[in-house]
Amino acid sequence: MTANQPTIEERLSRLETLFVNVGEKVAQHDGNIDVLVANIQQLTENVVAVSQRVDELSEQTTRNINRLAEEAAQDRQQAAIERQEFRNSINQILNYLRDRNGGSPPPQQ
Repeated sequence: MTANQPTIEERLSRLETLFVNVGEKVAQHDGNIDVLVANIQQLTENVVAVSQRVDELSEQTTRNINRLAEEAAQDRQQAAIERQEFRNSINQILNYLRDRNGGSPPPQQ
């Protein structure tokens, strides 16, 4: 061996140091991976919860829309009935006034 070449012990010591460093890096990455997996699991649970809530809100909204559509239809029907009753009342008044005037239309002003 020449004076500048490391001994086998020195080379083995350097390799051992490298393996220790690599092992520490792997351990750090394992910890990071565990944290990432936990984060992904939590996010997945959050997405499922949000999805369920969106489904609930969608169903509730559909029920509300259907209820409001029914109410609007009933309101339109009631308005039509009231308009017809009003027309009938107006016709009764006009008939009464015409009959009071001997069959002629009420006087114009």
